[in-house]
Order: sequence, then structure tokens, then C-alpha cells
Amino acid sequence: MISQYRALSIDLHDTIVWDTREIVEAQYEVRWNLLGEGLRMPDGSRISPDQLRRARELLASNLKGEGRPVESISVAGQVDRVRRLLGADFAEPVGALVQRFAEGGLKEHPPLLNPEAPALVRRLNELGIPVIVTTDTSRSGSVWKSFLEMAGQMRLTDVVASTDVGACKPDPRIFSEVVHRAGVPASKVLHVGDSWVWDVEGARACGMGAAVYRGLWSRYWDQVPPRPDSRSSDGAVLCFDHLSEAETLFRPA
Repeated sequence: MISQYRALSIDLHDTIVWDTREIVEAQYEVRWNLLGEGLRMPDGSRISPDQLRRARELLASNLKGEGRPVESISVAGQVDRVRRLLGADFAEPVGALVQRFAEGGLKEHPPLLNPEAPALVRRLNELGIPVIVTTDTSRSGSVWKSFLEMAGQMRLTDVVASTDVGACKPDPRIFSEVVHRAGVPASKVLHVGDSWVWDVEGARACGMGAAVYRGLWSRYWDQVPPRPDSRSSDGAVLCFDHLSEAETLFRPA
């Protein structure tokens, strides 16, 4: 295939990194403990584990009723919703607590890095190709950018995070933001991700190129909903078993 793309958009979870159930649960424990430490009840008492658990359950229930995933809400919005559910006050500057909640658990329980990803990004760095990570996440994009650049020793143009945009894949708003930050026409951006619906359909609806990455399908620990899709055999859509297969599709800047 003739090289045609001038920017790469790449999914985060199950493309650049993957998790285990144990990692996810450990990260949540750290984050929520940090959040509890940063709040106080009006009488000055600390937030108990039971109060924090009930607030977490109520937040999940409320969001389900609204039809909104937590990943579509800003980190500051997540923190304030929990505070209001508890009827609590801030025990430290709001900005500091929001940042700690965004970062919490990544250092202590980092996800596993797919070595194929930094290898591809570093090669595209050499070619002058912008690389943007596009992800549904309850953490801010800046937190992920710092983590990934340090863990993978690579340079990223940006990280477009759903929590910053206010929309999750396949919503066109998140892909439109990718195109804006890439600084090239949508047709010149290739998005690579592991999900047909979230990645391929979302990117194509925005006029971007799209490819399915199958390399980490065997690592899935949560199969609800099952992400491998029979449509991934569609001959009109590229399918990669190794991220290095994408390299030849890019034209040097």
C-alpha cells in the first residue's frame, strides 16, 4: 500500500498498554483513598471507608441513570460530585486534590506497556510524524502523556482524553479534537485501536483512516462486551497483529 498518512492517532488501553483485574482494582484503591484523605465532613471528621464506598456506589448509580460513563466527566467534576454526595468539604486546595486523584495509582500500580508501541512511536518521531494518543479514561490527558513518555521513552504530540473533551469514543467530538491537534486533514490521520465500534467506526465517521489492532486481544480480562468483532475481517479495513505493520503507511513530514 502506498504511504498516505501524515499523523497517527493511537488507542491507549489494549493497544499501548494493558491491565489485569488486579492492577485495575489496586489503582482504584489508591485513587479513592487519596480522594477520601482530601475531604472532610462539615464537623471536621475524616471520611470513613464505608462513607467512601457508599459515595462511589451512588456515583456509579447516578451516572448509569444519566447514561454517562465516568470517563466523560472531567477529573475536577468527578471529585466535586463525590464531595457533594458525601456532603463534605475540601481539606486541601482543590487543584492539588484533583491532580493527586488524576495521578493516583499509576506510579504504584502501572499498567503493562506493550513494547510494540514505543518502538512504533520512536520510528514515527524520527520521520517527523505527529503521534496522538486517543483514549477513554477517567484521568487527564496530561497525566497519561507524562506517564507514557517516561515509561516508553518516546515523544507524543498530545493525549486526547475523553475526560478532558467531555465525550467518549466513538463520539465524533473526541476524533474531531484529534484532527484539530494533529494539524492535518482528517483523511491524513490514521487511527489504530483494538475495538471495531469504539475505534474503527468512530474514526471513519470523522473521515479518518482506521485500522484494527489485534495484538493484545488475548490479554483481555474483561470480556463484557466482547471487543473482538467479526467485522474486523472486513477487507476494506486494515488489521494489524503487530504495530510495526503501520509504519509503512506514513509519509515523512
